[in-house]
Amino acid sequence: MDILAGDLFALTADKGLKKTQTSLWHTFLLSCLAGIYIGLGYIAYLKVVSSVDGPYTSLIGASLFPLGLTLVIVAGAQLFTGNCMDVFMAYISKQISLKALIKNWALVFFGNFVGSFLLAFIYGEGLGFTQSLLASGELETIINGKISATPLQMIISGIFCNILVCLGVWLANSSKSNGHKMLLLWMPVTIFVYLGLQHSVANMFLLSAGLFAGVNSISELVINLVLVGLGNIIGGAFVVGGIYGQVYQK
Repeated sequence: MDILAGDLFALTADKGLKKTQTSLWHTFLLSCLAGIYIGLGYIAYLKVVSSVDGPYTSLIGASLFPLGLTLVIVAGAQLFTGNCMDVFMAYISKQISLKALIKNWALVFFGNFVGSFLLAFIYGEGLGFTQSLLASGELETIINGKISATPLQMIISGIFCNILVCLGVWLANSSKSNGHKMLLLWMPVTIFVYLGLQHSVANMFLLSAGLFAGVNSISELVINLVLVGLGNIIGGAFVVGGIYGQVYQK
């Protein structure tokens, strides 16, 4: 049975509340898992765009990336970009304090980075995936596209990215069927990847891999994550979370 839009805000806010009630250690572990899941989706995307030729290569690769968010939603994990919406909804519905909101966002962001960094090191370096991408020139091309953007472009790209990601999560929340959840989130997430929009957690994996390969510096990684993360907050919390909260909050 699907959930009506009028009830969806309360359900999503309740999910946000429960995320803040999880212990710090469990939140950290679930955040690390989310970083790994998103990184695995990015690996699938990179594998396609670096090894398949043709006019639809980017679209095919983009259609595989939602694997990461599917694992987050169905298997269960805490992802910063998704928490931008649902934890913010818990805040504006006065179920949690601003301190609880900030603490959750900060811990989840850190945990996502740890998981992404470990995946970039163990899978990227341990299995030679990063070096194969470097040899094809694809890794350098994609990373340069991310870090060469202006600060304003990074923020705007992050805004539109998380509008699409959070719409995917919002749609997935409207169904109790895991199969339906997968289908509902697939298109918005595929679109953001295909458009080349910037997702802070995906960038955590990409720029960590670039760090090991010598493509980008630590400062470039930090600047990108801060600015894209800010854009993700605006898009997920204030645009999607704020507008739906204004419309549906009882």
